Amino acid sequence: MTTDYVLPGEDVFPEGITEGPDGRSFYVSSARQGTVYRGHTDRPELEVWQPAGADGRTGALGMAVDGHGRLLVCGSRTGYLFAYDLAGGALVARCRVPAELTLLNDVFVVGEYAYVTDSERPVVWRVPVGAEIGEAEEWLVLGAAEDLPYLNGIVAVHDGATLLIAAQGTEVLWRVDVATRAAEHVTLDGELAADGMVLVDGALYTCDNAELLEGDVAFYVSRIELAPDARSGRITHRWDRPAADHPTTIAHLDGRFLLVNSQFLAGREGTARAPFTVSAVRLAPETAVSPATGH
Repeated sequence: MTTDYVLPGEDVFPEGITEGPDGRSFYVSSARQGTVYRGHTDRPELEVWQPAGADGRTGALGMAVDGHGRLLVCGSRTGYLFAYDLAGGALVARCRVPAELTLLNDVFVVGEYAYVTDSERPVVWRVPVGAEIGEAEEWLVLGAAEDLPYLNGIVAVHDGATLLIAAQGTEVLWRVDVATRAAEHVTLDGELAADGMVLVDGALYTCDNAELLEGDVAFYVSRIELAPDARSGRITHRWDRPAADHPTTIAHLDGRFLLVNSQFLAGREGTARAPFTVSAVRLAPETAVSPATGH
């Protein structure tokens, strides 16, 4: 059974999502307008929490909640990481990465640092998020710029000691040791074009969006069972998702997975239609397609 939560507006094109600290609320961002919406699992419609364009936030992608009660918002091509007080909604800080051409895509918090992926350059930025928000540093370069890696989703395992970073453009999942910054490819038993990711009960779930032969596309949610050292993984299940929805990222709340239906592909084709939605689904093994039928 699927429940759709509705975002108000005609030109939303949502992209990012993160869970609130209360375990029932969630936040969704608009790539096109920069709006940040707040939803609740018991309410069918989301509300505007931060209006479009406020604070120079003309685009918004990945988000995360830090340990000081702040919502961190990736500002896409603005180059800013925005920080908002969850209690009152006030802008606390606005940190710009030191790069002219940038596309801040996703963020994950480990302790007193936020790690931010850049889809325009093969860079992971690190921002101190202690009592005060610090300056962004170019923390790690992953791969070569000419590979167009399109760094995207990011999560941490091993209590924050290891980062997993999706490079959707090269269909690579990176494993990074936080202490040494040593990076390597995760060995998988199939192809994976990971976008947003979430860890649930030790398994990695991702929006798996790939272009196939002759320009066709396929959209899945894929489940990856990771080895204890996270150096390899096995794709155990894939669930088909409608191409018209084009889910970009995923969260887990109240026992269900929340999928952000961006409609990006439909937008490029001129067929996107309001209302834009977030789908809450239960991913049962018996409804999965075989990994062999995936890309």
